[in-house]
Amino acid sequence: MVARLAVFDIDDTLLASNKTLLPSTVASIQALKDQQIHVAIATGRNLAMARPVIEALALRDYVLCNGSATFADGKQVHQHTLSKANLGKLITAADQQQIDIVVESLDGLHIHTHPSQQTRDVLETFRAPQLDYAPDYYQAHDVYQAMMFYPDAQNRLLPHPDEFSFVRFHERGVDIIPKAGSKAQGIAKLAAALNVDNANVAAFGDNENDREMLQSVGIGVAMGNAKPEIKALADITTTDCDHDGIANGLKKIGWIA
Repeated sequence: MVARLAVFDIDDTLLASNKTLLPSTVASIQALKDQQIHVAIATGRNLAMARPVIEALALRDYVLCNGSATFADGKQVHQHTLSKANLGKLITAADQQQIDIVVESLDGLHIHTHPSQQTRDVLETFRAPQLDYAPDYYQAHDVYQAMMFYPDAQNRLLPHPDEFSFVRFHERGVDIIPKAGSKAQGIAKLAAALNVDNANVAAFGDNENDREMLQSVGIGVAMGNAKPEIKALADITTTDCDHDGIANGLKKIGWIA
């Protein structure tokens, strides 16, 4: 039997717009497992934020923090963290511009300042766990990625170290990740750990941080709710996340009946 791997973004892909799993999605994931197809998530969330989905679908394989951490069969096989020096420069600039910044460990969100209501509103869109107020957390701990909360117009006011990529996930929110990392690279590490050839990897996504993975895997599937420029990168487009997009996409590529 040829080993296969199905990888799914979480928000507005696996989860419907109301942040629930559709019955058709749960049934489709089980159908993949019944065929011994590996099932994984690839998400911008850290472990704490992804855990509800991991547990609901009983997953053992996951790519977290936009590829900065990868787990195969429940064991971490890859990590790439942000440098303290460049993160410190970014935090100083954020303070000067009164921009909230959250740094992420695997299991927590650690905020440098007391969050504004705007920041709280953005975090609520993906039901983030409670923030830990820890201004200097980054100085003594590994940070897998960071989130900053500002509109695009403020982008030019911030330093952009060569080490970092700035990936917008919301009109007022940006993920800061290692430039050398991405969901695509995390998936490649996972596929290698599971002995799955890239041609036999399918990935589903809808957002800016899904660009690389949709292009790099054997089969890239864009959700119907994705922007046109994201759909253009995929091999096929399925229906949206509220209308059985996972089930219909898996049927379209012939991985479930």
